[in-house]
Amino acid sequence: MEGSGRKKDIRLRRVAVIDCGTNTFNLRVVDLLNVEDPKLRPWIKVFSLRLPVRLGKGGIGKGVIRPDRIARGLDAIGIMHEILRNYKADEVYVLATSALRDASNSSVFTEGVLSRFGYKVQIISGTTEATLIQEGIKLTYTTPKDETVLTMDIGGGSTECIIWNSKEVVWARSFDVGVARLQELFKMSNKFGEDAYEKMFPYLSDIFEPLKTALSNTKPTILVGSSGSFDTFYSITKEKGKLKVSRDEKADNNVFKQSHPRANEIDIDKFNSLAEIIIRNTLSDRLNMNGMPPDRADFIPYAAAIVKWVQSEIHLDKFFRSKYAIREGVLNRLANGEDAIPGVA
Repeated sequence: MEGSGRKKDIRLRRVAVIDCGTNTFNLRVVDLLNVEDPKLRPWIKVFSLRLPVRLGKGGIGKGVIRPDRIARGLDAIGIMHEILRNYKADEVYVLATSALRDASNSSVFTEGVLSRFGYKVQIISGTTEATLIQEGIKLTYTTPKDETVLTMDIGGGSTECIIWNSKEVVWARSFDVGVARLQELFKMSNKFGEDAYEKMFPYLSDIFEPLKTALSNTKPTILVGSSGSFDTFYSITKEKGKLKVSRDEKADNNVFKQSHPRANEIDIDKFNSLAEIIIRNTLSDRLNMNGMPPDRADFIPYAAAIVKWVQSEIHLDKFFRSKYAIREGVLNRLANGEDAIPGVA
């Protein structure tokens, strides 16, 4: 009521985003806020959930989703559906990426989600995926003047690469190569070995040929990795007790005045040492490493190999990990009054 003197509630609505990845389904529930300061995060985190589904297991190399994987994916959406009923989300956006993008039977999953839970699954293109990832990344990292940055999101089925500077996105592309695809192709999830990397190197050089040309032309010196495997690299390489927390990442009593978390720097020398270890050790060794999520242990050598390939093409001065990815890109668009997915009303 106007003139009542009550403090204005700046919460707009409760929104949920479900990202159906090739390996993992991620849920984010937030309250969107009406904030005018662009430096502040226009949402409050309400709930998040990460479920290892491995939707592409056994079928991603054949362009299909196996029936048992579809069942597992539907079970995961069912769990998230119950959570969203409890949290009373006003809007739910379900996005699907590489595995479903390439599967000839993707409709079995999408129709199952719609009939059981009432959610329409939007299978997005690689280009759209890269766009949404970058919209999330730019909230956490500011490009230094006169520097060129490479953003990478290494997923299970695809890898998105964006080259950008302080003025514009220079180049972007999605490649049908991810840790699950590499695992199915090279089948070395237990002990990797230097010979495995040597076998993969020509394959990566071939499939990343357009990226190789773009890197040669633009010469980025900074790599920003988008969550996923980069979360694991950061978790393992950071020094316990010596991690500096930036001011905007510290707890703020006023939840309406929180900034976006800044991208965290990964020590390149420590990453290189880690990569040498995980390329040579066994799955059991990796499972016992501090900071290693169990569901990433068999995939992480493939992610390290992709980063090592990039390092062979350019000189990196800085390496960062951003907590943000496709989900935050969607939330940022919604907070700005745009369609959740570019070109999809």
